[in-house]
Amino acid sequence: MAHTTNYLKEWEGLFIQYRPYLISFAFRMTGSLSESEDIVQDTFIQCASVNPKEVNNPKSWLTKITSNKSLDYMKLAYKKREVYQGTWLPDAVPDSFQYWGNLIDGVAPDKKLLYTESLSTSFLLLLQKLTPEERMIYILNEVFDYSFSEISEFMNKSEDACKKSAQRARKALDNEKRFRSYTKEDESVVSKFFDLANNGDKEGLMAMLASDTEFWSDGGGKVPVASKVVVYDHQFISKFISAVWSAPVFKNESIRQELKIVNEKPGLVISRRHEDGEWRFETIMTLEVENGKIARIFTQRNPDKLKSLLI
Repeated sequence: MAHTTNYLKEWEGLFIQYRPYLISFAFRMTGSLSESEDIVQDTFIQCASVNPKEVNNPKSWLTKITSNKSLDYMKLAYKKREVYQGTWLPDAVPDSFQYWGNLIDGVAPDKKLLYTESLSTSFLLLLQKLTPEERMIYILNEVFDYSFSEISEFMNKSEDACKKSAQRARKALDNEKRFRSYTKEDESVVSKFFDLANNGDKEGLMAMLASDTEFWSDGGGKVPVASKVVVYDHQFISKFISAVWSAPVFKNESIRQELKIVNEKPGLVISRRHEDGEWRFETIMTLEVENGKIARIFTQRNPDKLKSLLI
């Protein structure tokens, strides 16, 4: 039996260097942090049979493997989401759990905006309008600046076919892209919003909501949520939030509320201390502010998604 050389040790340094970038790419594709970690780990395992000295561009080579594994995952995921219980939301990832925080150091301001906003919950949802192939091509070209020549090699498709897919993707997204970095003022708006919520101030909350505010809740069919569909009724939203946040259960020491940056937007992380003394995430919210008003609220409560984040 022929002996097969294992090159994992030779790849280790390169893998450590590119792992944050690869996970950030896979997360944009899948919307799942745990799946992204698994995909990138599978990419590393695939390195075992390839001598890195024979690879001209390790980053591109690793991107090719990761992107195709992500593509395979998404083809299955899109079908599963058709029967998902309630509203599906991508993972809500607080900034302290993000692998990719320093990847924008030195990046031009316009590119930095695209890079951060492509991690926002609303944009990850917008990408659901694309086919898996369109999603992959769009992310590779628009966010990571890969040429169509490189992308065609990654996908084993013609360059012309990749360009047409990119055109379809841009056409589907351009009218709805909302690229705007959060500001300190946005953080102040969100902080005030939850101060009012904790005081049960329904009227104050209503005044802070846009007339067409979107309220999304993902419980995965496992835990109660405000609604299984997206809510646009700002009266319902203000009433629900004021009632929940001012309830006695939110006033005891077993509940912790922390304002955090989540998916590149101001958010709120709610954790509960269990009988074993451990704190576990119960709800992670992301809020998007436009013109000083709360425009979108995303509430992630699915325990299967939250358990992948360890406090």
